[in-house]
Amino acid sequence: MKPTKLTFVNGKPTLVSYDKVVRTENDKAYNYHRKVNDNEYMKFYHSTEWKHKRQEILERDYHLCQRCGMEAELVDHIIPSKDDWSDRLNSDNLQSLCRECHKVKTKREWMKHHKGMTRYMDINIVCGLPGSGKTTYVKQHMTEHDLIYDYDSLMCSLSGLNNHQTNHDIHDYIMLFFDQMLRKLKSEQTFNNVWIIRTLPDKKIDTLLSNYHHINHIVLITDPIVCEQRLREQKRQIEFQKVLNNFNGADFTGYRVVKNR
Repeated sequence: MKPTKLTFVNGKPTLVSYDKVVRTENDKAYNYHRKVNDNEYMKFYHSTEWKHKRQEILERDYHLCQRCGMEAELVDHIIPSKDDWSDRLNSDNLQSLCRECHKVKTKREWMKHHKGMTRYMDINIVCGLPGSGKTTYVKQHMTEHDLIYDYDSLMCSLSGLNNHQTNHDIHDYIMLFFDQMLRKLKSEQTFNNVWIIRTLPDKKIDTLLSNYHHINHIVLITDPIVCEQRLREQKRQIEFQKVLNNFNGADFTGYRVVKNR
C-alpha cells in the first residue's frame, strides 16, 4: 500500500497518495497571474535581443562580478526591469554578477518591497561656492542613516591628493558613479536623506528624481572673501574668480537661501 499525505484539495484537508502532485488554488492563481501579467517580461528574457545584450555586458565587464570580482555568471538590472521597463536594455543599467552577489541583491530588493523596509527619503541638494562650508553644513544636519555625495571628498579619496586638485581621468569615474547613483535613487527609499553637495545647480537631478522623491534645494551664501581665504589656507588651487562668476550667473530659483559664515 502506497503511503499517503495530507494536503488541501478544493480548500478541504484530504489524504492523497504520497506521489500525487496537487496544484492548490493559490498555485493556479499565481501561475495564471504570471502568465497574464508577466508574459512580456518572460518573453523578453528568452529573446535574441536580450541574449545579445547579455553577452555584450559580460564582455564589457570582462566576465567579472562587479561586486566581488569573482567570475560572473549572469547579467543583472541595477534598477530591476519590473521597476523601470523602459531601461531594460540600457547598458548603464546592467552589471555582471556572480550568483551569490545576485542572490544577496535580490533578497535585499525583495525585503524592501515586501517587508515594509520602504521609508520616506528626502533628496537634499546643497550648493555653494568652494569654501562656503557645504560639507560642514551637511555634517551638522545629517542623520544616522544618510547617503552623502561629495565630489571633492571623492576626488581626494580616489586620487590620494589632499590639495583638492582635479585629476581629469578620475573626474570621469566620479561622474560615472554620480550618474549611476542618480539612476539607482529612482527606485531607492533606503536612506533617511541623500545629500548631494555641488557648487552649481543641476537640472538633471530634478529631471531624474522629482517624480520619485521630495527634493530640497539649498544654497549657502558665504562672503566670497571668506571663501577665498579658506581656500588659500587649505592650499586649494581653484580659479576662484571664474567659479564666482559662474555662481553669480546661476539660476537658484526655488532654492532656500542659508546665510553662512
